[in-house]
Amino acid sequence: MFHFITTSFFSCLLVLNFAFVGSVAAQRSASPSLVAVSSVSSVGATKGNTAALVAAPEFRTDSIFVNPEVRPQFVGGEGALQDYLLKNLHYPSQAQRQHVTGKVFVRFVLSANGRVTDASVVRGPGSGLNEEALRLVWLMPLWQPAQQRGQPVRVVCTIPINFEE
Repeated sequence: MFHFITTSFFSCLLVLNFAFVGSVAAQRSASPSLVAVSSVSSVGATKGNTAALVAAPEFRTDSIFVNPEVRPQFVGGEGALQDYLLKNLHYPSQAQRQHVTGKVFVRFVLSANGRVTDASVVRGPGSGLNEEALRLVWLMPLWQPAQQRGQPVRVVCTIPINFEE
């Protein structure tokens, strides 16, 4: 029998996605742009101590956000995500025979309607675990999409899926 644990989606989203901004942007130089937007809309004082407002940057509909104002959420929350993974996980027989365990990091883009797109394994131990984690992500139901200025937007996400015997 094996145990399956996943770490917090939201904490990894912040830590891991910033590490991949450069590489994702390089891979998508001719594709949609990655946008990291801060929720701060004003900048310090100017002459006469009046605050200068900075216009919020406009974004294209094909932009991919890294840190949107409202983060995407698996329908039902993190507990429902763990339940989905436990229910649908099939520990690969090759990995069981070889006693392979470890974390698989899967990066994907959630579309503005909450559908998983562009999923790929960032890092994993192999022996069938990478493929199983990727299969689980591709089969996920719709998420509640991320939002920027009240509009649903595309966002890049990375989740760790931990396989243990």
